[in-house]
Amino acid sequence: MNQRTRKTWVSIVIAALIISGLVVVGFVGGAYVFLRSHLHGEDIEPAQANAQIAEIRQRFTGATPLIEIASDGQPVLHRNATGERRPIKAFHVVQYNERAGHMSRIDLPGWVVRAASAGGRIRLANLGFSSDGDDDQERVTLEDLERHGPGLVLDVARRGGRVLAWTE
Repeated sequence: MNQRTRKTWVSIVIAALIISGLVVVGFVGGAYVFLRSHLHGEDIEPAQANAQIAEIRQRFTGATPLIEIASDGQPVLHRNATGERRPIKAFHVVQYNERAGHMSRIDLPGWVVRAASAGGRIRLANLGFSSDGDDDQERVTLEDLERHGPGLVLDVARRGGRVLAWTE
């Protein structure tokens, strides 16, 4: 390989590294901006947090959440196998940590939920539905969320906190 060919290949490799670096920086920066615009947190007093959660919960009065926590602490999944599938426009979560006095909100567009549901399966709040470790059959799926329709997905109050999730 002559000197000129070697210089050309070195220039190509350097250009490829620079372009790859710019793509990575752009991806990381884009992910950061996306997360900052969809995740919100604030320190809040328990009375204020409870009032905000009650206001949200009031929209779903009488509705059974897709995931309910039984008296023994085990999650119960209320599937609607015959319901019409409706695309999810948005997925919302409000979580309040009483000990820390911190409320977090997540507002995700429906396309993010579809993209994040690897193979159509979704894991919410690390809830396990099976004691034998094989919970694939009992995992919440994108289809479950779509058939449940817009409404309450999860309403849990335990261990000094509260989690409320719903879809639009």
